[in-house]
Amino acid sequence: MKKSLFLVLFAFLTTVAAQAQMAAPTFGVRVGANYSGFSGDDVNDDMERQFGFHGGLTANFPLTDDGFLSLQPEVLYSMKGSKFEFNNGDFKTKLSYIDVPVLARINAGPLYFEGGPQFSYRIGGEQENTVGSVTVTNDDLDQYRKTAFGYAAGVGIGTPMGVSIGVRYNGDFTKLNDADNDADAPEIRNSVFMLTLAYSFGAR
Repeated sequence: MKKSLFLVLFAFLTTVAAQAQMAAPTFGVRVGANYSGFSGDDVNDDMERQFGFHGGLTANFPLTDDGFLSLQPEVLYSMKGSKFEFNNGDFKTKLSYIDVPVLARINAGPLYFEGGPQFSYRIGGEQENTVGSVTVTNDDLDQYRKTAFGYAAGVGIGTPMGVSIGVRYNGDFTKLNDADNDADAPEIRNSVFMLTLAYSFGAR
């Protein structure tokens, strides 16, 4: 029993000592532009991407003492959706999500590479149908799932001042439309390209 307690204590102290040698975690904000659309076999060829924005909080926890590898969780508000244009109007699907990506980040000098899973929760949105000068909106989005599981991956450039700029892609494994039987749901998923700017407080 005493030996087990000693081993647990030794492992704990070793972990604390290793963490103390690593750079301190940093916290910051992230904002940028989205270029969103739908992907999948059942997407209408006439559907187009549309612009939106994202913004939220980011954190970075070093996993190595040289800062080469780190864990980067984020909480972001993100606008997604797509649009369809016809002769005298358009039809837009606007969806709002809270995205929670948890990314592994590799820092190679000023360059960084990131990737990992992402959980998304839909918090709002609407469908907007415009014909001529008349626009009709519909906020009944029950046909769309509330939650989605996907991934995010990107590359960018960081600076010692804590400012970084990058591009990121995120897509969903989960189908967009809800159905009692998942096999009956259309093969349509969210697909978003992002241009993103971040600032980390206390970075050096």
